[in-house]
Amino acid sequence: MNKIAKKVVELTPWILTSVFLLALPCIWADETMLDASLLPRQLLLAAYLLVMLPFFAVYIFKGYRLTFDRCEKVILCGLALFMLMHIVSCINVINGHEAFFHMAKEFLFCLLFFTIYQMLRQNPNRREWLIKTITAVSTVFIAIAIVQIIKSDFESYRAATDHRSYHLNKIMEQIYSTCSNKNLLASLLFLTLPAAVYNIANFKRHDVWSAVWFGIGAATTLANITLVVLLLTRTVFAALAISVLVAAIILYIYILVINPRQTGKPVGSKLRAILIAAPLAAIVALAAVTALTETQFEQTLKERIYVTINPEKYGYRDNEHGESSVAMRKIIWSKSLEMIKEHPLIGSGPGQWQIVIPKFGVDEFGEKLREGSLTFQRPHNDYLWFASEVGIIGLIGYLLFFIGIITVGFANIKHTHDHNTLVFNILAVSTLIGWILVSFLDYPHERIEHNIILLAFCAIVLADHKKNNSESQPRTLKANILTFGILALSATITIVGFAQTLQFIKGEHNAREVQSYYYGKSWKKVILLTRKADRQPYTINNFTAPMLYYKGFALSMTGNNQAALVELEKALKYAPYHILTINACGMAHMNLEQYDEAKKMYEKALSISPQNHNALYDMAVMYYNQKDFRAAFDHISKIPIKIKNKPAVFDNTYLTICRHAVNEDSSLYNAANYNAWINDDNRILATIKKFNADTCDNSFSKILMDELGPAN
Repeated sequence: MNKIAKKVVELTPWILTSVFLLALPCIWADETMLDASLLPRQLLLAAYLLVMLPFFAVYIFKGYRLTFDRCEKVILCGLALFMLMHIVSCINVINGHEAFFHMAKEFLFCLLFFTIYQMLRQNPNRREWLIKTITAVSTVFIAIAIVQIIKSDFESYRAATDHRSYHLNKIMEQIYSTCSNKNLLASLLFLTLPAAVYNIANFKRHDVWSAVWFGIGAATTLANITLVVLLLTRTVFAALAISVLVAAIILYIYILVINPRQTGKPVGSKLRAILIAAPLAAIVALAAVTALTETQFEQTLKERIYVTINPEKYGYRDNEHGESSVAMRKIIWSKSLEMIKEHPLIGSGPGQWQIVIPKFGVDEFGEKLREGSLTFQRPHNDYLWFASEVGIIGLIGYLLFFIGIITVGFANIKHTHDHNTLVFNILAVSTLIGWILVSFLDYPHERIEHNIILLAFCAIVLADHKKNNSESQPRTLKANILTFGILALSATITIVGFAQTLQFIKGEHNAREVQSYYYGKSWKKVILLTRKADRQPYTINNFTAPMLYYKGFALSMTGNNQAALVELEKALKYAPYHILTINACGMAHMNLEQYDEAKKMYEKALSISPQNHNALYDMAVMYYNQKDFRAAFDHISKIPIKIKNKPAVFDNTYLTICRHAVNEDSSLYNAANYNAWINDDNRILATIKKFNADTCDNSFSKILMDELGPAN
């Protein structure tokens, strides 16, 4: 009976871990959340760690000794430094609620890594269980994506004669499995690929289960690579190429250098010939296939590569921001570097990037970003993200952890005599090196599933190192202050992380409803749903819009401008550079005829977004109400004559301001021509269009003088 009980206790945490991992792709809160997977999966992570606390306590008290060799010290100290800087950087935070939430999230990740690592130290042989579970998780993600592909309409791609990559990319944007978008799906597939390949390499003859997992691994690998190619995610293409190259180099070094030293047997001449001929044959075959065939899909892939190098040649932009993704990233990175320069050592605080980044201007972006209806939530570069929020010191801590794991992986390859350990570490190290590129060009650190898989692989690599270097069986650890401290800290992190995530899920669910009523202009509903927004930890939504902005704007639209100002000023404390909030605050001041305060708000908006139409328009109206017609015209004339929002109202306002501004100089022009012009809307609009033209370098008065002639 004791043996059965021990077996149950030993297996239970691994069964729970498998259930947790397999639940990841199934978590999808469509239509109820702004992001259907992010917070629900974070809640799942916190719940898993909560359930694992008793087992974690067992590992702490009856598991491996808490003694660390040099590699472990570097890796764990790097992780500790990274987390310490999350605390220290809070000195500079603007929004404390966001900082605390993001800090709790990072602590959950750290605890997950430490938990899996302790589980592997307690039962090193269970690494196979974990790898197979990750393969199964990958299979579920792939299966969902295949169903989405089957349901997709490829007619526009088949009919296209040019810009095929554009048409295919638009179709594939609908293929995301449950990863929110196709790029995140592609990076997740890349990250899980080593687990599938490992099952192929681990095949053993006359072993039924090995044959089954060989088949699963082969099918998953084939489907994985096919999907990565179809998704047209250039970053993952490059990362996969780097990983394959690195894996090949490591394998060659092992076969030609490391293994002969370990065994004392030199490499045979036939094997040397095969090793030289194989890559050459592969390159020649690939070149021949490429040269002799020209399928539509080959053309699409080539075009996708060319677009990356020279996007302007193809005459289209591949994202909603009005820029090619390459050009967009360059702009965001330059602004992130400006943010880093403000607080280089300790950063601006966790969760603050999206709040602070508009401060450095949005004028280079498309209209939605300039108007504030769309914002960036991350810089598409995890390393700049870390440096911006937790400083260069925090980034160094993360790099110590990540590069330390890679270094340990190399050490495992060099010193192991176990085939399985060798294969896994080659796959893991090559993938982690490719992951550096993915993290440099995308934002996988935001996503829960990506971090879970990544940290699981890191834990396996470190556990392999400990297994290879253990001198004797572990001794039971007696309870002491250190063990109680670790357990207490783990329990605190888990409980706080769970509670915080639950609060944010409620907040985001509410935010989804608020946004729906906001766009529907149901202002009373918006006010009702946001009545407790100032007492909730969820202060800004996924678009960096403060919840109190919606409340303040709705109050303003119902005519309660004084109450609106109170809410909008609170909102600016949480997001001081949010353009829509600044403009709404200016509008409320203007409605109350507080023109000096309104002017300050509009000038702040224009310092962030000089082409912001709303701020320019409202400021023009404000100056018009103050009878300063020249200033009114100076601001409204910076807006193109046709804008999407209420063009008729805009034209009428433009005409009215223009007439009053020009009337002050009417004595300068030919009287007859002036009278004919001032009374003809079409002629005024034609002059304004001429002034708005990109090729026009003249002032409005100069253009008008040319049209009307000087006074007699």
